[in-house]
Amino acid sequence: MQVFKLFFKVTRSKIGIGILYTVIFFAICFPMVNASEEKVDFEDTSLSLYVRDEDQTEASKALIAELEKKHHITDRKLNNQELMDAMYYSLIDYSLVIPKGYAELLGSTDKEDLKKEIFEEFHLRDGYATAMMNVYLQEYIRNTRMSVAMGDDLMTAVKKSAEREEVNIEVVQDPEDEMFDENFTTKFAWFFRLLMYILIAVIMSMLGPILITMNGEEQRKRIQCSRTTVSSYVTQVFMGSAVLILVVWAIFLAGGALLYGGMYTGTNSWLAVLNSFIFALFVAMFTIFISTFKPSDVVMSMVAQVMGLGMAFLCGGFMPQSMLGEGVQTVTKILPGYWYERANDLLCGDQRGTHGDVFICFAVQGGFILFFLILTIIMSGRHKTVKVKK
Repeated sequence: MQVFKLFFKVTRSKIGIGILYTVIFFAICFPMVNASEEKVDFEDTSLSLYVRDEDQTEASKALIAELEKKHHITDRKLNNQELMDAMYYSLIDYSLVIPKGYAELLGSTDKEDLKKEIFEEFHLRDGYATAMMNVYLQEYIRNTRMSVAMGDDLMTAVKKSAEREEVNIEVVQDPEDEMFDENFTTKFAWFFRLLMYILIAVIMSMLGPILITMNGEEQRKRIQCSRTTVSSYVTQVFMGSAVLILVVWAIFLAGGALLYGGMYTGTNSWLAVLNSFIFALFVAMFTIFISTFKPSDVVMSMVAQVMGLGMAFLCGGFMPQSMLGEGVQTVTKILPGYWYERANDLLCGDQRGTHGDVFICFAVQGGFILFFLILTIIMSGRHKTVKVKK
């Protein structure tokens, strides 16, 4: 096993770059993953409102009562300048004027009245909260007028509109169409999404230079002078490469388990683990193929960065594939990174599909591994032929 020992002796000289990438990855990954979880949850936002009721009817007071359930309405009487100052300093988020004749317009079904603006609203800063307030007021008016058109009196219609706003709707995913798994959260999916880039960077930056050194002229001459056969040499190099890939992959999976909070649970989590292992095998096979050209360490590092960053940006490594354009997704289907990220998105629910679709992604990645294995065999045979001719 002299070659096997030599492989790891060479590995020790290349381990620094792997440790550097690993530390950087976890230093960036943990904050990003935790931040991604914070963006998933939504909560109600209360606004500071200034409401001037010029109508002073039962209908206008009912609207103010509804607004008070979710928002804070200031009791102060402000003139226009004071109101602008309060909005400028963010003391007031939204100003609403209920004009004289509000009740009549609200209960009217006349076509001309339907075209008129009922409220006078104003806000300095656009945002989701102010946009939702506009939507709420429009829905409130629409629901009230619909009830009036169906024969209800105005106050009954106002009451029904308020009741509609309080209805809670539970969204349930169809288990036949979705692969929802509460154990494979969006937070955890982000870890596997980012893992694609770091697997490429670490494996190619470490394994590539090692293989180039092992296949160098000096090592070839040592084989000729020793009792080690070519087949034994290749077998031991392959075993060393396999052990290195398993160690690198296991280190990142252990970090993922730490982020997960323990051992992986649930079918989708383990399928994501299998997906990462298949992709690690592809990266190893691609590295072996590139090493047959005997590039320098600098060139190998450049290939790793171009391939890693390119696939991360184009295939969905830094964002869900649903955010990529259709043209980009169509073109990137020729890249294995697309199928790796598609499997992750299917498992976490970002894309609709079944477990059969996930296994198709595995099979396509396996096809890429086989393709580069064949190319490696062809290139190795070509190099041997060239040496014989010389």
